[in-house]
Amino acid sequence: MKKFFGFTTMSVAGAILISGILLSLTGKDFSAQSPVSDVSHPEASGVYEYWLRDYNGYLAVFQSGEAEPEMIFQVFTRNLPAYDQQALQDGIGVRDYEELVARIEDFIS
Repeated sequence: MKKFFGFTTMSVAGAILISGILLSLTGKDFSAQSPVSDVSHPEASGVYEYWLRDYNGYLAVFQSGEAEPEMIFQVFTRNLPAYDQQALQDGIGVRDYEELVARIEDFIS
C-alpha cells in the first residue's frame, strides 16, 4: 500500500511539475476551456495551438507552425502501442494548454 501511495504521489508531483514548466514557457492565461480534440491532420493546424509528435523517437511538443519542438520528453515512442505511434507520426492536434497537459500525462503515466 505504501508503494502505491508513493507512486501516486510521485505521479501527481510529476504532473504538477510538467504543468508548471509548460505554463512558464507559454505565459498565457488558460482559464477558458475548449473541447477535447482527436487525432488530426496537419492541414488543420490553424485550429490547434500545439501538436504532439514523434521527434527522433521521442514524444515532443510543437507550437503550431513550428518545425522545431518546444519540449522533448524522455518517452520512447517505440515503446507505445502501435495506435499511439501512428497518431504521433501523423501529429496529434491540441487546442489549448489544459488539453496539452492532459495528453502529456496520458503518455508519461
